[in-house]
Amino acid sequence: MAVMAVVLMVAGCSHRGMPASSVAPVVREKAHLTADEQQRYQYYFLEALRQQNAENYAAAFDLLARCLAIDSTAAEAYYLMADYLLALKRNAEATDYLERAEDLAPANDFYHERAAQLYYGQQDFPRAIDAYEKLYASNHERIDVLSILVQLYGRQKDYAGMLNAVNRLERAEGSSEDLTLTKMRIYEVQGNKKAAYRTLKSLSDRHPTDINYKVMLGNWLMQNDGKKQAYKIFSNALREEPDNNYALASMFDYYNTVGEDSMAAQLRDEMLLSRQTPTKTKLTLFQQIIRDNEKNHGGDSTAVLALFERVIEANPKEADIATLAAAYMVMKEMPQQQVDSALQRVLNVEPDNVGARLQLIQSAWRRQDWTGVVDLCQPAVQLNPEEMAFYYYMGIAYYQQDKRDEALDAFRRGVGEITSESNPEIVSDFYAIMGDILHQKGRDDEAFAAYDSCLQWKDDNIGCLNNYAYYLSELGRDLTKAEKMSYRTVKAEPKNPTYLDTYAWILFMQERYAEAQIYIDQALLADTLDADTASADSLSADTIAVDDINFVSAVVVEHAGDIHAMNGDIDRAVELWQRALDKGSDNALLPEKIKQRKYLRKDEE
Repeated sequence: MAVMAVVLMVAGCSHRGMPASSVAPVVREKAHLTADEQQRYQYYFLEALRQQNAENYAAAFDLLARCLAIDSTAAEAYYLMADYLLALKRNAEATDYLERAEDLAPANDFYHERAAQLYYGQQDFPRAIDAYEKLYASNHERIDVLSILVQLYGRQKDYAGMLNAVNRLERAEGSSEDLTLTKMRIYEVQGNKKAAYRTLKSLSDRHPTDINYKVMLGNWLMQNDGKKQAYKIFSNALREEPDNNYALASMFDYYNTVGEDSMAAQLRDEMLLSRQTPTKTKLTLFQQIIRDNEKNHGGDSTAVLALFERVIEANPKEADIATLAAAYMVMKEMPQQQVDSALQRVLNVEPDNVGARLQLIQSAWRRQDWTGVVDLCQPAVQLNPEEMAFYYYMGIAYYQQDKRDEALDAFRRGVGEITSESNPEIVSDFYAIMGDILHQKGRDDEAFAAYDSCLQWKDDNIGCLNNYAYYLSELGRDLTKAEKMSYRTVKAEPKNPTYLDTYAWILFMQERYAEAQIYIDQALLADTLDADTASADSLSADTIAVDDINFVSAVVVEHAGDIHAMNGDIDRAVELWQRALDKGSDNALLPEKIKQRKYLRKDEE
């Protein structure tokens, strides 16, 4: 028996921190079992715990059921079974099992607390209150139980019970601001304003040197028809501490409430201009000013902007105020140059402000000021290296200036900041643009590796799929792979002439000339005015007038000529080649095609 008792106590500790005392009394009561029953019970119970630790919960459940079949008075088995029944959403049975454990081990507070938690979780507040009251009655050191009782009585709107629990907490822990304010709110809900006032005044009296408690009392009087008394309290507080922000804000509210607008405005401006006023308070005041201006003054921004200027000049290092000023300018649709100046002022104070810098970059982007974009991005990647947008804008800006090496470096640095949390679309675009630049530099293997990385992050990046497929076809490499990628782009955008041309050209490279002509004619048709109404079934080389081909590139038109030539329509091919030449094609082989009236490969030049 002694050995079994020790083992069970240790095993009990392994279940959610169950203390040894919660199991030991029960173990000593197993004298009613025979030796065989004791041995089997011990085996099944310990094996249940082992299976539970191995996360074999079904096996543990069955073993506990066997324990109860041997000993129907085993509180610890009922307790463990209750948790499994809860997991199975058999709440009524779980409650019965937990209450059975309580009845069998009335001195075990752990079981009582678990039952109380169960009632609370089921929102059975009356039973939860009863359970926690019993728990506290058995152990007056459980101050946490009193805190729970305060909440439970509050949920039941039993304010007398709530007040009683608060008073017990106060006796146990002593008076505190939180407890006093809780008592005050209870009295207010009960409609007992005199008691609420006395309670709050006692807090103020206990802290005679703390101005904030006096102001708190003044605010309560403001809300309860005691404006004259409140004014006196606020005035006295400001005489003692002229820069007390709590008192200033309360006096500001007083002036607003009694309609003394000029005094309210004067005090408001003093608070905004003071470096002692917390930024959060200033932001709140400005938000009130803006709302009032929109509602009562027709949204005239002149006065608001003038006040912003005064406050920013007085508080030049408060970036949040400058940020709000810029946001207000955007809301009022002020000239972009004025907004940019405000945003630049934010950066002067707070260079690592990502939001302000991105707005400035976007403004420069719209103006196509690529040098300005680079100048804004260069310090940003030092200050905020994890923000990939800066590398993106910098890379594109360099690319627009034909600085491909710088652009490639920017994108590579951005790729170096990729993490598992990075936005897949942004990462995918990084690799796609890197691939395009590397191809332009003649480094095709590196370009294709970049495209592969792009598609790993976003396998439906249509631009990447098109470029990857086309560049493979130019080299005559992996045409089957190229065709599959290109076909996805055509399915995604069936009227995009660029994607149609790529797919047609890949078919051409596979010597599937008839199919290629269908898609190249669709590419040309997409360029004409009646593209939306034309039927694919009606397409032929004769349905598209050469003079109507205006917008697609010379490369697409030349491809059309090559495809028609290989389909035996040489007259149409020559017309298309001539149109490509007129559109500015720089292919030196094109005049020879026209002269010889046949398709020529590059190696036949």
